[in-house]
Amino acid sequence: MICKERRAGVALLLGAFMAVFAFALAGWSEPMRAEAYGPGLQSEVFPQVIPSEQFAALAAEKLEERLSSIGETRRHELKLLRAPQAMHLPEGEVTCEVQLPKVINYGLSTPVNMLVYVKGKLFRRTVCYYKVLVYEQVLLVTRDLGLEHPFTAADVRSEEREVEASSADYFHSADEVIGKVPARVLKAGQVLRRHMVQMPVAVEVGTPVDILVDVNGIQVKAEGVALQKGRIGAYIRVRNARSGKFLRAKVIDSHTVQID
Repeated sequence: MICKERRAGVALLLGAFMAVFAFALAGWSEPMRAEAYGPGLQSEVFPQVIPSEQFAALAAEKLEERLSSIGETRRHELKLLRAPQAMHLPEGEVTCEVQLPKVINYGLSTPVNMLVYVKGKLFRRTVCYYKVLVYEQVLLVTRDLGLEHPFTAADVRSEEREVEASSADYFHSADEVIGKVPARVLKAGQVLRRHMVQMPVAVEVGTPVDILVDVNGIQVKAEGVALQKGRIGAYIRVRNARSGKFLRAKVIDSHTVQID
């Protein structure tokens, strides 16, 4: 019973307080409001407006400039993810500085920072978000391929796809991969990138090889044996068959290595 009376008392006090607060607000005159918040309506205090579309257009222009400066000539599109809200500004000359991140990551959200100045002083910051989509004609795998499977013309096809890296990171002709092998298991439909392809093993352990070495401009050849398997361009350990010395040599082909 006592609790109910206390609750009723608190409710009456809150009701009385809200009534007094509402009365006090209603009693504010225009001069009182002006003294507290400044004279004039928002449209008078902030007569200038930068629309949301203008922010998006400025950000897109800056992104296009960056793509052009880095030599990006592939087909691309800018997908607007989120534009800033319209910004109301006071009187005065307005300038907008647009800042991009050091690196634009294709296919990911790119924040474009925008600094708005009025009369040369920073007024407000805002951010516009874009995604840069780049497309290129690249090679795709036509079927699942395992390690050490030599590529044939039937294993790849050319197709335009969205890409994430520079053009040099992709293959554009079947001739570039025929005879080479996957460096990892590949799935059908996967875009081929340089790090996914390697030369086949050219020399096996125990293979007899010719060891070439340049001595004062004269190429000397000696017989040797491979102690490691290696791909063309890789370095392996070999043994000179005559002297028994162990050497490090670069694989030139299936029967030749060279000492640098």
